[in-house]
Amino acid sequence: MSHILIAGLGDLGRGLAENLLAAGHRVSGIRRGSDAPSGVDLYSQDLLDGARLLPPDRVDLLVIIMTPSEYSEEGYLKAYVRAPLNLLDALAEQQPLPPILFVSSSAVFGDLEGDVDETTSPAPTRYNGKVVLAAEQEISTRGLTTVVRFSGIYGPGRNRLLTKVARMAGGEEPLPEAKWSNRIHRDDCVGLLGNLVGRWLSGETVPPLVVGTDNSPASNLDVYQWLARQQGLSLPVPEAKPSGKRVYSRFIADGGYTLRYPDFRAGYATLL
Repeated sequence: MSHILIAGLGDLGRGLAENLLAAGHRVSGIRRGSDAPSGVDLYSQDLLDGARLLPPDRVDLLVIIMTPSEYSEEGYLKAYVRAPLNLLDALAEQQPLPPILFVSSSAVFGDLEGDVDETTSPAPTRYNGKVVLAAEQEISTRGLTTVVRFSGIYGPGRNRLLTKVARMAGGEEPLPEAKWSNRIHRDDCVGLLGNLVGRWLSGETVPPLVVGTDNSPASNLDVYQWLARQQGLSLPVPEAKPSGKRVYSRFIADGGYTLRYPDFRAGYATLL
């Protein structure tokens, strides 16, 4: 049995914690609120005030899954830089830092065009990608780290796109321009993180960077039209060549993880 500390018990953190507990591991968690899966040793606190509460015994692996409380540059700095560094500073005073699994975002690729993967140099243009990339770099200097860059996460409770399609079909919102869209189902996010945790704990070689995506980029207009049809709505879309980036994961393509939902049709079919 290993001891995993998860900083951030939102949707992904909860799912990962539940899976690790079911596998027989000990799981401690940090979050601002008091809600946590049964069996998690919770240390409720705001890491922006410093990591004052930590497990008293050795942590074998640290997973950082932060979510900004506000979508602004300051919100991102608090969530992805200041809070994690406060935690790392405090934990380093208590023990040698364990391996770190840090959840990042494909936003670090910015407005690149064409295919991108783990070998592509990041080129963020907006504050979110710039802050998350800075966090990746700073955290990676502290110890052994695997960064996971997820593309657009969808799944239960994430209905923004379904609402958008209904509005477009009803004429309440115009069709956007054609762009490549990239996504990964919430369950595959949890599964991929669990896979990487298992590799770290078993002593396998784990790459420093993994892209988390379903490896099936699609035109946003094709996605909208398919979703409309599944809901009995009419949404004619023009034929147009998408612009933007197509995100791929070499780790997944090479067999590092088997996707449960390999494209948007498989994933959204469970939500409709």
